[in-house]
Amino acid sequence: MRVVLDARQVEDTLTGVGRYAGNLVRHLALLDRENEYIVLRRTSAARPLVTQGNFREVQVPFHISTWANIVGGSRVINPLHADIYHALHHFLPLGVRARRVIVSLLDLIWVKHAHLAYESRWLQLSRRYLFGPVIGHALRRADHVIAISHFTSKEAAEHYSLPARKMTTIHLGTDIQTASIPYAGPTPFILSLGHTKPYKNIPRVIRAFHQVTAKHPEVHLLIVGRGDSYPALQQLVRTLRVSRVRFLGQLSDPELAGHFKSALFLAFPSLVEGFGLPLVEAMAHGCPVLTSRHSAMSEIAGDAAVLVDPLSVDAIADGMNRLIEDGSLRQELALKGPERAARFTWTECAERTLKVYHDVMQ
Repeated sequence: MRVVLDARQVEDTLTGVGRYAGNLVRHLALLDRENEYIVLRRTSAARPLVTQGNFREVQVPFHISTWANIVGGSRVINPLHADIYHALHHFLPLGVRARRVIVSLLDLIWVKHAHLAYESRWLQLSRRYLFGPVIGHALRRADHVIAISHFTSKEAAEHYSLPARKMTTIHLGTDIQTASIPYAGPTPFILSLGHTKPYKNIPRVIRAFHQVTAKHPEVHLLIVGRGDSYPALQQLVRTLRVSRVRFLGQLSDPELAGHFKSALFLAFPSLVEGFGLPLVEAMAHGCPVLTSRHSAMSEIAGDAAVLVDPLSVDAIADGMNRLIEDGSLRQELALKGPERAARFTWTECAERTLKVYHDVMQ
């Protein structure tokens, strides 16, 4: 069986999408030395994801989520004569040919929640009305769809009328980062993690922290991640005159592990997520978690986190105060977190994906 894995979203700056693709490829290699795998990568890829006899890489000059791929990607993929073409992101070139096509659906934020993905009205409309049909085409054309959460699967079934038999939910995984760089900054601190797009809800985190500082002026807020909205967030901090907020930008995995181990808790009350990988990463390191009761986050966190209404600044602030003041609660979540995170492994993700491959070929 020849499987083409489209992993072009794996780049130097890893996103959740890139972590999924990279880890799935590596763990499939650990499980399967018999089938042939061709991994599609960007031409900028510095080194192969896997060095193994049944794996090889083909470089493609354009990203998987671009119009160049949608219009012209089949000219690269079709000559590979795949038994299975697996797009590890929910975009599919027009005219792609393989015996079976599988699409991984990571979320429907661009389609159903575009107003939360971008502040620009033009970007909101273009994502919803241009890329919405593109994603719909990918899901309908696919012989099978892998959704990364039950929430995402349910949204796809409702929005695109996809039958349940066509979809399989396979959760993402996490690997505990054994190498860590000890945190050496001010303490105690709350950690906020993620890019700065509106659905990450960072403005409400800052406003909630502003309320918290009235009772707990000793606590710091560290905001980690990438994005173009830092100037607006920094202006909000100045407008509120809230001190002890630091913007750290992107951290390496060992640096992030050190922050998880030292934080009071992770504040991650997103408005919507397809999965919420930072939740599992934090829990795996024994870092207590405050997150949203909406979308996939309650599904992933279970009873191992404090769940709040992400639309309410007061509710987020109450959750923060509760975690700051209740050491026993933090200790309880620090113990529950690793147990919960252990349910989400890249090995199981790869095993269940490999089973889908065998099932669709029968």
